[in-house]
Amino acid sequence: MIPRALKRRIRPMWIAAIASAAWANRVDVKRWFAFGRRAVDERKSRPLSEVLTEAKVRAAVSANPLLRRDATLQDVVVDNGVVTLITNTASWPDSRQTRRLRKVKGIADVVARTTTNTDEEVK
Repeated sequence: MIPRALKRRIRPMWIAAIASAAWANRVDVKRWFAFGRRAVDERKSRPLSEVLTEAKVRAAVSANPLLRRDATLQDVVVDNGVVTLITNTASWPDSRQTRRLRKVKGIADVVARTTTNTDEEVK
């Protein structure tokens, strides 16, 4: 058994570690949070298979360190097997970085869409 005093000291360290990891990956956490909110809002009108495919694509983005921390990549949307990368620049998609996204089962193509306003939300 772990003594009570030791438990009290370990728990804050875990909380600090989780908070530190979330802060280091805050851009990716923000994208995942927006996806979760949008998935709940569209649960009646969007098939579950498409939501799962988008989650797999997001996991591939999160697994790639360059895409995960890329500030120009605002969001990822999957519609009928086509991944749309919503970015600030017109230089996307870079074929070297999107190769992993094309390997996700159910994905036919990866395209990019630029936004002129950074506050614009994806519907």
